[in-house]
Amino acid sequence: MQTKIIAGAALALATALASPATAGTYAPGCTKEPQAAWKAVDTSATKAVGLGYAVSKTKTTGTCHEIYATKDGKKFELFFNPVTNDLVHTQAKS
Repeated sequence: MQTKIIAGAALALATALASPATAGTYAPGCTKEPQAAWKAVDTSATKAVGLGYAVSKTKTTGTCHEIYATKDGKKFELFFNPVTNDLVHTQAKS
């Protein structure tokens, strides 16, 4: 019993520590273009809506447009290339 509790706590800690790092690993990889070439974050939000997401928040993180949205009752973090508006990563949230 005690081993299961320790293993569960270790898993919870590893998950908590990995979550912020996961988001950071995608932000730097969206584009290498200078910000002068970037489109407004609203253009990525519009694309997310076109893909069926309901957008609740937008921001720019690193070199990505980051969109917080829901689809089919689930929450997502979407990372878009700010130059091409391509969706480069989708991360489900709990």
